[in-house]
Amino acid sequence: MVKINIIVVGKDKDWWVTDGIAHYEKLLSRYAKIKWTIVTAPVKSTKLSSEEIKIQEAKLLKKHLAGGTIISLTDKGRQFDSHKFSKKIESWLARSSGELRFVIGGPYGLDDSIIKSANDSISLSPFTFSHQIVRLVLLEQLYRAFSILHNTDYHK
Repeated sequence: MVKINIIVVGKDKDWWVTDGIAHYEKLLSRYAKIKWTIVTAPVKSTKLSSEEIKIQEAKLLKKHLAGGTIISLTDKGRQFDSHKFSKKIESWLARSSGELRFVIGGPYGLDDSIIKSANDSISLSPFTFSHQIVRLVLLEQLYRAFSILHNTDYHK
């Protein structure tokens, strides 16, 4: 079974995000095993600049980036329509022995060192989303992509 590890900074803050994530995890469970790796935001982060926070987060995130294909989520990444995203997932899986690792930064995004070290970088939209919403949107798009790959009715 496909393994998808979603590596994020901080816990879900809103119940409706948590509920939405649980919904899509259940739908995705027929195609992939979803694992969440939650990295705690740096201590005393209110005293640090946004760049310093991203650097501290990067140090914590890098500990979880071994194995599989690493995909960073960033506004600088490539955008796909749903069909092209499904094909890209197929390509990543062929290269990764069935394991994908998606990396989502905190409120200030990802440090450039994480983006540069990733195998690929994607953007979910030209819009800016909170790092909480990105989790939910990513899962929905993953479910849509797997539905396309398995020719189910969800994507139609």
